[in-house]
Amino acid sequence: MTSTTQQSSSLIVGWRLQGRHVLIIGGNQVASNRIEFALIAKPRKITLITPYNNISSDKIREHITKKNVTYKDSEFKAIDLFENYNSPVDLVLSAVDDHKLSEKIAAAAREKRIPVNIAELPHLCDFWFMPTYHDELLQVAISTSGTEPQIARKLRQHIIENLPQNITTAIENMTYLKQNLGNTNISALTKITDTLPLSQLAQLSKDDIKTLVNKFTTINVDDEETEVSSTSDSTENSDVTILDERQDIGSTLKSKLIDVNGNDIISSFTSGGIQLVDGKTAVEHIAYAFSTVSFIYPTTRTHYVGEAAFNWASQNVRNVFGQLSQVIKMDTRYGASAAILGTTTHSRLDRLDSTSIFTTSQSIVPMVPNFYSIVQEKIPLVIHVSALGCDNQMNNYVNYNDALIARETGFGIINSYSSQEIHDIALITHLVSISTKIPFLHVFDGLRTSLELFKVNLLPYDEIKKLIGEIKSLPNSSTENSIILDYIEMIANKVGKLTGRQYHAFEYIGDPNAESIFVVLGGETVITKEVVKRISNGGKKVGVIIVRVYRPWSEKHFLAVVPKTVKRIAVLEQVVSKEDYSFGSSIFNDIAVSFSSNIWMGKRPILVDAKYPTTQKFSPNIIYALLQQLEFKENIIFNEELLLEKIDIPLTNNNVKQCLFWDSEAQRTIQTAKHISKILENHSQLNLSTFSTFDIYNNGGVVTTNLQLGNDIISGFQDIESGYDFISIHDVSLTNKFNTLALAKSGAIVVINTSWTVDELETKLPNDFRYEASKRNVKLYILNSEKIAQDVGLNLEVVINVIFQSTFLRLFSYVVKLDCSLEDAVIDFFEGNNEKEVPLLIRSVCQQLEKSLISVELPPTWGILEKSDQSLPLTIQSNSLDRNLDQPEVEKPKLMNWHTTAKNLLFKEAYKFNEEIRPDLPEKTYVIHVSENRRLTPPSYDRYLFHIEFDITGTDLKYDLGEALGVYGHNDSEEVNQFLEFYGLNPNDVILIPNKGDNFESRTIFQIFTQVLDLFGRPAKRFYDSLAQYATDEKEREKLLWIASNEGSQEFKHRVEDTITYAEILYEFSSAHPPVEDLVQLIAPIKPRHYSIASAQSVHPNSVHLLVVTVEWENSKGIKRFGQCTRYLAGLKVGERVTVSIKPSVMKLPPRDSQPVIMAGLGTGMAPFRAFIEERAYRKAQGKEVGPMILYFGSRHRSMEYLYGEELEAYNIEGLLTHLRLAFSRDQKNKVYIQHKMQDDAELLHQYLLKDEGWFYLCGPTWPVPDVKDAIVNSFITAGGLSSGQAADWVNKLKDLERYILEVY
Repeated sequence: MTSTTQQSSSLIVGWRLQGRHVLIIGGNQVASNRIEFALIAKPRKITLITPYNNISSDKIREHITKKNVTYKDSEFKAIDLFENYNSPVDLVLSAVDDHKLSEKIAAAAREKRIPVNIAELPHLCDFWFMPTYHDELLQVAISTSGTEPQIARKLRQHIIENLPQNITTAIENMTYLKQNLGNTNISALTKITDTLPLSQLAQLSKDDIKTLVNKFTTINVDDEETEVSSTSDSTENSDVTILDERQDIGSTLKSKLIDVNGNDIISSFTSGGIQLVDGKTAVEHIAYAFSTVSFIYPTTRTHYVGEAAFNWASQNVRNVFGQLSQVIKMDTRYGASAAILGTTTHSRLDRLDSTSIFTTSQSIVPMVPNFYSIVQEKIPLVIHVSALGCDNQMNNYVNYNDALIARETGFGIINSYSSQEIHDIALITHLVSISTKIPFLHVFDGLRTSLELFKVNLLPYDEIKKLIGEIKSLPNSSTENSIILDYIEMIANKVGKLTGRQYHAFEYIGDPNAESIFVVLGGETVITKEVVKRISNGGKKVGVIIVRVYRPWSEKHFLAVVPKTVKRIAVLEQVVSKEDYSFGSSIFNDIAVSFSSNIWMGKRPILVDAKYPTTQKFSPNIIYALLQQLEFKENIIFNEELLLEKIDIPLTNNNVKQCLFWDSEAQRTIQTAKHISKILENHSQLNLSTFSTFDIYNNGGVVTTNLQLGNDIISGFQDIESGYDFISIHDVSLTNKFNTLALAKSGAIVVINTSWTVDELETKLPNDFRYEASKRNVKLYILNSEKIAQDVGLNLEVVINVIFQSTFLRLFSYVVKLDCSLEDAVIDFFEGNNEKEVPLLIRSVCQQLEKSLISVELPPTWGILEKSDQSLPLTIQSNSLDRNLDQPEVEKPKLMNWHTTAKNLLFKEAYKFNEEIRPDLPEKTYVIHVSENRRLTPPSYDRYLFHIEFDITGTDLKYDLGEALGVYGHNDSEEVNQFLEFYGLNPNDVILIPNKGDNFESRTIFQIFTQVLDLFGRPAKRFYDSLAQYATDEKEREKLLWIASNEGSQEFKHRVEDTITYAEILYEFSSAHPPVEDLVQLIAPIKPRHYSIASAQSVHPNSVHLLVVTVEWENSKGIKRFGQCTRYLAGLKVGERVTVSIKPSVMKLPPRDSQPVIMAGLGTGMAPFRAFIEERAYRKAQGKEVGPMILYFGSRHRSMEYLYGEELEAYNIEGLLTHLRLAFSRDQKNKVYIQHKMQDDAELLHQYLLKDEGWFYLCGPTWPVPDVKDAIVNSFITAGGLSSGQAADWVNKLKDLERYILEVY
């Protein structure tokens, strides 16, 4: 079946499976279908490869049992394709769920030239499966030349419905005819089939067939028929059948830098040299050299540190010792890094390799418990930490705070601040670690430095091997900090002599007689260094100390670089929360102690503890303003006033040119700047850096790429305040969403990709774009990339990057100064099936570009425009490290009437309709019934606390002590109906929501707005931005965009404080009326609220109990607000159904029943302890000996909030609850809290916790945590005679042993 299209063409092939060896990989239903498919074709052999525990299809297990397949219980390896010379694999059918494994399978198959099909990943396939109809001997394949699969299914159904009933008999008769005629009489077979209709062919008997054979074989066949016979015979045993022979020219042009999935191709650089790489690749080059085993703890799907090393290992690249390296991906969870202990515990101490870990700072926290053991074991280990975090708005930030949490573990901590430094410091750190056996954290900026492309001088592996041999003779046995740092500097000096780059534990930049100094360690370092360097050159007495080696801390080395003239020192350090502001920062404390030592002989300077939040951005203006504050106010305050300061010394390096590329993901132009950078690396003498910022959540996905280039060394920070020399806007719609020219220099070159004519720019370009263009007198160019692609006869997706690379190199030729022609520079980085075609294709694009690039003379009318009141963002927020990997469109929700669901319910099997409980949720859920709901506080009391019980009979719900019940609350029905009426929705209409695979969830409008969507919840900022796209009222649209912008942050903050809901926003901006199909995707789902379970299942086998307090308050406008779930629970009646799930908890009883249990519960924090007490009572009733229990319970009033008071008193009288300590804070003049009761029990706490190995638990709000900890520390001091340091260490040890457990909120 063939078809023609104007836009593309295809080559469709099919393989004969009979007598072949088919390899099938995977254990899911798709793999099962492929086994069935292959079995019908009667291949010589079917091999199935998948781990047995990955098999999810019962049919596959049946095939294995029946030996229909040769089964191999393992993951796929490349050797599986050619394990047996007598039975090579002829065809690979893969159905694995792992994207990376799919890539590996495809690459291995292609290397062996074996046809491969990868399920659901067409870009990795050599061929695809067509929808087929199969009826014994008849198999019909339907191709629609790449159009929608739904059309193919319709065609298949049409064929099935219109096939004659006797079709199979006709095919059997044709087979018998062919056997009797033989291969040499194909023309006779053609004549028989042409003269007989299908119905008559089906009715032929064997005798009839023999008669026909005799008749037609006596007829002479002419020359033409003989030729047909020859042609037919030649294809009879062919492996490939050509169905549609057309050539796809566009597919012959592809980038050498990007793989089929759009990811960067990163080669190994064992021979070293100057290479254009990012920081993470530079560090991987060094770590791979030293390591036989490396572990990756990725926190992102792509662009994680270790990704290149993982690929090098799969390519069998060898390290400096000539060994193959293992690079293993791990999951980040509590106790991460334990694998290091298992891998290296039995290693020899004299070995010269080290182990590497690649991770982000977010993964350090769960690793810390194992760090102490790693230090004790003296394991040579370097953890390369990309300092990266993500806030609650999904925005990325440089996160040093989490990495530095390891400061007291005994690990060394060393920092890098540029791509070259990352390479050099990684080298120094590995050398130090293998010689001292001290494990190190090597920390670097994970947001910019890790990802920014720079020219880095990579050391060859043979040079590294020489260095390793040289350090064996150096002394390395001391444990004293200053001596260790001397040793580090000794190795750094040795490396420096080789590379020409010197590093020290602390590095000073600035005036040698400086009076004001910053100390920096973090994301602010590079920009602070550059600003101070330029300001001090201008005569100001300022300086900066860069902390290179933070641990071990050496007072001697720090004070050695401090100018004796210093009067003021500000210590900049990042903190996560406001609570951290009240404590002296760790670096600040180290410095304060250093100046108190007898090493410092000068006058003690004023020390300023300058903490800043994770959201703080740094620019030259801000650094300068901070210096001004330090110099004149002797204080540092981070606020908006910093931006008002003006720099009176120029910071701009006019020799560095800055370029900005605006891309939308839809345009597929993201790789343009990467290609330009590689071209400049090979064909220009310029220094350069390239860095992309990704916002995948807003405006359909936007990417900006900054390219800096010049003869001078690029400083490492982008001074955007100096403006851009070249701006390329690849999607003209972005001019409506961003102020794309606000940062342009006067006279900048600006390129717009658009189909608009010059005359149309006047009416279609936004007012502010035209205003800025005129104000800055830009050189404006427009081009139509789609038309260029059409004119050269190529697919736009293939050539769009070629178009914009060529545009930049042409318009900026006076800066880049290539050493070859523009066309030749571009050609170097593309390839195709026909290498002779590639230069021709690219030259034709460049020639067409010359004709199509239009210079626009700015109309005089643009010069009289005034700037509008609209405030568009200048830049985008970083919320990803890569493009959106989930870019392919998914099915959208569909609105239907109730008849559809009724039909599905009536004919469940026909429509494959199933009833499930919340199929949208990943966790297992249960439907349980309310059996009791009673208020515990008096009706007159202003707080509503209640006890609620659920009957779980008939469910398989099981819960352990300390676990929480996740409740999926409903919105108020009356409020939902009110909203639906306002929005014009019929509550009984049905909406279909896409779920896994091709499935849809069916719910009424009322159900989804009541049970699923958080309609009365508080939206994130991006909801305002998304809603603006639907606003028809211009003022409403502008206000929504303003609230979503940085300028509207204060307004958004007020709205958050007032809990303005989704519903209220839709009421307020009534012109923004998304269709319900879109609205259900814009509103976040209701999240389960988790409540600690207040019962033991051993005592209540068929019920689960909760202790809940309703949450309600008034906002600033006096509007009442309610906690969605507590309001729902409080209103439940006996017998009503509730959907729940179970969430595990760290709150567990001690392993031995005899161990003491100390519980501290505030208010509803009492819940898990009621369960603890019930469980201990149950075990005691079983005759087991149980240890003492103390309960410290706190609430406001005994008469109002003594929760479960009668039960507690009974347990206390019985002796199970050994000590009952009650703190009712408002029953007396002076407030009494649980920590006061604990202070009175110093002897008891010391006895139970330290001597009797008891466990301590705190459940409730966070505020008493410090006081409770102090009470325990004081008990160890007063009753145990420990020093304050020893007591604090004991509390930390209890935490590590999981005997000090907090569940606070």
